[in-house]
Amino acid sequence: MINNEFDSEIKYKLFRTVNEILHPTISKKNISDYKIIMDEDVLPVRVFYPKKVTNIDKVIIYVHGNGEVSNCVGEYTNICKNFALKTNSLLIAIEYDEDKDSYKKMVSDVSKCIKYLYDKLVMNNIVEDSIILMSDSTGCHITSLIKDVPIKKRILFYPVLGTKYTKKDMKNEDFNIGLIERINKYFKKYSDEDISNITLDDENMDKMLVIVGNVDMLIDDIKKYVSDNSKIKCNDIPFSSHGFLKEMDKELSNEVFTIVNKFI
Repeated sequence: MINNEFDSEIKYKLFRTVNEILHPTISKKNISDYKIIMDEDVLPVRVFYPKKVTNIDKVIIYVHGNGEVSNCVGEYTNICKNFALKTNSLLIAIEYDEDKDSYKKMVSDVSKCIKYLYDKLVMNNIVEDSIILMSDSTGCHITSLIKDVPIKKRILFYPVLGTKYTKKDMKNEDFNIGLIERINKYFKKYSDEDISNITLDDENMDKMLVIVGNVDMLIDDIKKYVSDNSKIKCNDIPFSSHGFLKEMDKELSNEVFTIVNKFI
């Protein structure tokens, strides 16, 4: 986590409480960067507002994937903005540090951030079932290792389930081998740690949605993950590959947001 001090290298606009984010008292744009004071730490977040900021009753907490895998770190702003507008939700994207030396420490920090936000949202009268944890790619791996956060509804876009893949793991060995290489590169820097694969949380399976493109190289692994767990809702997106959120046309966008809105 970032130490509780004004860091001149991180240009966030304001310090804010969760209450002030939910009920803005000053003029704001649809996107705002904040630092939230959290005990002895500061939590940098990017907040995306729906068209109407009065009576906010749904909040999405978003944990993005890593650029080594999804290759779209610079494009998450548009993705998150669209989710806020299309679902009529407040979206809080956590700006976690991807360059940490310890993967377990990164997971721990993200867990602490999510739990803090969840507790404050509930204190501000956001109904528990209206808080959704959303993540994509390696962000799904991070959030699925978190066990002490009481959020029930989770949406996983094309989750990275394991920490190492080989060409033989995939049926189509000629398709997008670069994806496997990027996943392996991402986890290689943490090779000295015992990093677990994703494990299922039986208690929350009925409130978990998995969305994957049907030409994603990881789809067989993802299908295997959910095949024995009928309570998990899994949707295939036609003609879409890993990282499709960053390149959706109008038709694909409508399909994705229809699925998400029905779930939440």
